[in-house]
Amino acid sequence: MSELNVEKVDSGAYEKFLSENPPDNPFSIPLFLETYREVFACDVEYLFILRNETPVGACAVFVGTRFSQRIVKLLPIRTYDGVCFRRLEGSKSQKQEYEKLLALQALESYLAQNFSFYQMVFPPGFSDIRSFQWAGATVIPQYTYIVDMADYSEANYTKSLKEVLRGAERSGLGGSTCGIEELTTLQKLSYERHGRHAPVDAGRLNRLLNAFDAAGLLRTSCVRNAQGDVLAGLARMHFGKRSYFYVSGTNAEGEKGASHLLYHEILKSENEAGISFVDFCGANTPSINLFKSSFGPRLETHFRVWRANRLVTRLASLIKRI
Repeated sequence: MSELNVEKVDSGAYEKFLSENPPDNPFSIPLFLETYREVFACDVEYLFILRNETPVGACAVFVGTRFSQRIVKLLPIRTYDGVCFRRLEGSKSQKQEYEKLLALQALESYLAQNFSFYQMVFPPGFSDIRSFQWAGATVIPQYTYIVDMADYSEANYTKSLKEVLRGAERSGLGGSTCGIEELTTLQKLSYERHGRHAPVDAGRLNRLLNAFDAAGLLRTSCVRNAQGDVLAGLARMHFGKRSYFYVSGTNAEGEKGASHLLYHEILKSENEAGISFVDFCGANTPSINLFKSSFGPRLETHFRVWRANRLVTRLASLIKRI
């Protein structure tokens, strides 16, 4: 531990590290972070975990203030945070895991010393969060469904799903593409039907999605009825051979089977495109759990960690989550 420390670096150093040690998902790449920083007018800090002078890991955190104290916060629809570690090809797995554990201990210590409150959401596969647990952070399990496309087959669908798909096709529903504004309108309608507000207003969400689309990261798909009306839509992030479901919405009018057909069409398309991994990005809501599970994915656990490091933020977190 004594030879590990954490330092702030500039975006150029962070980008260079990630170019040499590519992450598994797009949610920590500079383009994604800088787009969020611009749209949400929020500061982002880039951190290196160093062994002597050699970076062994890097992460980026969005910084805000509460009660005039600095905090690390989550921004809306940023699915995963995480730490990108240096690649150690040829090293024993035990050595790699031990280095990650020590690096996370150094990171947690830095966050606790420099922020009155922090929280992070680690992606699936990032299961060793003992460093945060040992330090007294609250660890909350999260869930998502993942489809390994090498194992994808319509034979894995449930019987009821197959019946719904046949009914949707008989009704004249079909897969299509949609514009970003059509999609964000659907999302707004979905939240309003449930008496909730969308996590991001339409203006900001359009700016966010258009930026990702211009960068070639975003794919949009939808299902339309025979009259051409959009009934269900979804935007997903493409990163290498991986796909992450990102923003979705449905229209209550004539929606029966539209979401089922939408997921079915996307999975077929991703399979044909050679995508190896599809993350549904969420399995925490009982109302949609049965729907997502009907496609034969595997359930994955990942973790959100948070810790209040000052008395005022501890009291605030007891009253309302920061």
